[in-house]
Amino acid sequence: MNEISESASGFVAANVPLQNILKGISLLCLGSSGNLNLSRDVGIAVGKILKEKGVSYYVFGSFDVLRRIDPDPLLKVSTSPYITAQILSLLAEGLSIAGVVPVFNAAGPVNDQVIISLVTRKATYPVMVENMEKYEYLKKLGYTTTLVIDTEGNVLVGRPLKFSWFYEKEIDYEGLRRKVLESSVVLLDKDKKKISVNDPWGGGVLVFSDEEWLLKIAQDVLNGKRNPTGRVP
Repeated sequence: MNEISESASGFVAANVPLQNILKGISLLCLGSSGNLNLSRDVGIAVGKILKEKGVSYYVFGSFDVLRRIDPDPLLKVSTSPYITAQILSLLAEGLSIAGVVPVFNAAGPVNDQVIISLVTRKATYPVMVENMEKYEYLKKLGYTTTLVIDTEGNVLVGRPLKFSWFYEKEIDYEGLRRKVLESSVVLLDKDKKKISVNDPWGGGVLVFSDEEWLLKIAQDVLNGKRNPTGRVP
């Protein structure tokens, strides 16, 4: 991680891609998994890592969906607003269990259905927005929360909070990482005989790491020897 900073309000926050914390496990990887519930376990693991580094808040996600024009598709969850909301809420739940305050990144473009789906799930966690006008827009869609910060770390609504608890159980980080990667082997196009790493538009079989063991699984899927495990993002 290379962007852990103390905000103007005095709390320590991390705003880095998920895969920078748990290797290979991006938001898109989670959204492509055949087992979406693994996102909660990932949230706990990431939260435990951050908590041990003294981080109180983790800013993550996007309220937009995956589009072909995205310069970095790994920062989005899915083309589906409903899967996007599910993954965000599960990650947030896991982070909270580990004692880290989840903060959704609502800066930039938003998809109304993502917001409405989060409201339906009662997953209205703290958010980061560009300005108060953006939060007013979220509120019109039913999204209200107890803490709102801007992109400079200033508190716009509420006051900083800090979870006192830690997640005491041991976590097999490597085992979890491999389990998630193996559950996210996606057959994009059976007629295109290639393996696409971290490229949801590349065709063939999509995987989220170039590790030899995972590439072998992808090749078996290409050859029809194994079934794909993930869903098209």
